[in-house]
Amino acid sequence: MRAKQQAVRDQILRTAADLFRERGFRATTLDDIVKPLGMSKASLYTYFRAKEEILAAISRETIERFTRELALVRGSSLSPDEKLRRIVRGHVRFVIANRSFLTVFFSEETNLPPRFARALAAQKDRYDKGVEAIIAEGVRAGVFRDVSPRFVVFGLLGMVNWVYKWYNPRGRWGAEDISSAFLALVEDGLLRRQRREPAVTRRIARVRRDLHDLAKALDR
Repeated sequence: MRAKQQAVRDQILRTAADLFRERGFRATTLDDIVKPLGMSKASLYTYFRAKEEILAAISRETIERFTRELALVRGSSLSPDEKLRRIVRGHVRFVIANRSFLTVFFSEETNLPPRFARALAAQKDRYDKGVEAIIAEGVRAGVFRDVSPRFVVFGLLGMVNWVYKWYNPRGRWGAEDISSAFLALVEDGLLRRQRREPAVTRRIARVRRDLHDLAKALDR
């Protein structure tokens, strides 16, 4: 597809995704889609033959973007924990930058043609298993605790995917803030930590701090 045609196709998908998000798939007509584009329905038909095809294209491009990013990370020489960080940050950035696509992707699946819905479900499962493989790699390497990789994936992707529901572009949290917060929650429960100091060592340090504070108070 030539660059100009690709640009028009992308514009159609973004306009449709915005409308599907605002009004819902069923309430949006092809006339609604072509109007802001200044395009006739005859021109639209050269790209998509039906509204369902537009919906399928939005869903397909969403999962393919996630899948491409995952493949790049898995093929890298990064450590398992750094791979996981890269996945989370990339996932959150994409969700925030494409909220309409993600809303449609998660909310309108029941309106997809059955054959495409089955294919999409299989792609989602492959993505989940790809992230699961990173967790399993980390467990084997001793980087992560011995936990169920599948369970971690359900919790992790549940958090990052749900961002599309509550993210406020005018709020005080950006993509990096959200990614860092999620990673802190996950890593505190997933990463193996160095052996903690013995209790007696911690008590000695606390006594020293107390004595230091007392000395400062007596000097006043």
